[in-house]
Amino acid sequence: MKRFDPAGLIDALRQENVFEVPAGWIKTKDIVPLLGLKTLSGTRGPIENIVRAGFAQEKRIPHGRLIYKLSPKFKTWADAHLAALELLRPKVPAPWVTLFEYARMKRRTVRGVQYRIDGMDIPCRLFRIPRPVKHYRKADLDRILSKAS
Repeated sequence: MKRFDPAGLIDALRQENVFEVPAGWIKTKDIVPLLGLKTLSGTRGPIENIVRAGFAQEKRIPHGRLIYKLSPKFKTWADAHLAALELLRPKVPAPWVTLFEYARMKRRTVRGVQYRIDGMDIPCRLFRIPRPVKHYRKADLDRILSKAS
């Protein structure tokens, strides 16, 4: 009977895990410096955002590893990351404004506009943005402010 050869077993396992990455594709560990990150921990979130936005393709290779291919729209991974973050930023529809924005546009005080709104039952909405502030329709505020002039 042959003796057990641990070094031979380790070499055989290493050769099984070797997988050639196709041209144009890149491993996760090679993306880390391209995104401006220092370690592998915390890279999954940014990469998922890029793939979910459609700025990169994801492919699974043997042993559960992932490789990625950048979309031709972008030249660098950092540009794709910034574009994906921009898509995640919460947005408010155009006809809705805060009192501060509206008062600044019309060169009035926020309190002066607020006094006119108080008795009018104007609908307002709270959007899911980092700082929930009441938003009013610009057309409603224009109508109230034109009556006051």
